[in-house]
Amino acid sequence: MNAPVHPLYTNEVSPEFLCRLDDSSFTEEQLAGFDDEVMAIIRQQQVYAETHPPRAIFRVATEGSQTRDGGVIQQAAAPLTFTLDSGQKVTAALKGDYVVYADGGTAQIVTGAGQENSDVALVGSRLCNGDEVINTLQGGCLLVGRAAVPMAEDFLPSIKEEEHQ
Repeated sequence: MNAPVHPLYTNEVSPEFLCRLDDSSFTEEQLAGFDDEVMAIIRQQQVYAETHPPRAIFRVATEGSQTRDGGVIQQAAAPLTFTLDSGQKVTAALKGDYVVYADGGTAQIVTGAGQENSDVALVGSRLCNGDEVINTLQGGCLLVGRAAVPMAEDFLPSIKEEEHQ
């Protein structure tokens, strides 16, 4: 019997996808039932979203994520797990976790979402050997980059070639 094929998610999304990120999950009926304090918070969030529209997404890497050079995250250490559509559970990867290659070699993930985001590994995280995580098995957990809102200094920092050789 063949193992189930899981979709692989990247950070590449359409402009329409980015526009829908800020769609309200509340119905008009629900909004009508909120008190003034709650409505003020919702309005404040709407103004923020309009002022700083989404420009990019960064999906959380998990066990099963692949790298550009053929590595796979086989064991992840984050306390965060996802249940895939198939029912399989996968764990989020962290900066410091390892990728395993077909030849048995390994490489450590050296960049991630930064301390503010628990150093979770992302699609786009770099490895100590210069490789990069290119996809993930889960499509729902992501961080959003917004216009005129800088990411933390330690969010997917660039690494110099000599640092990982």
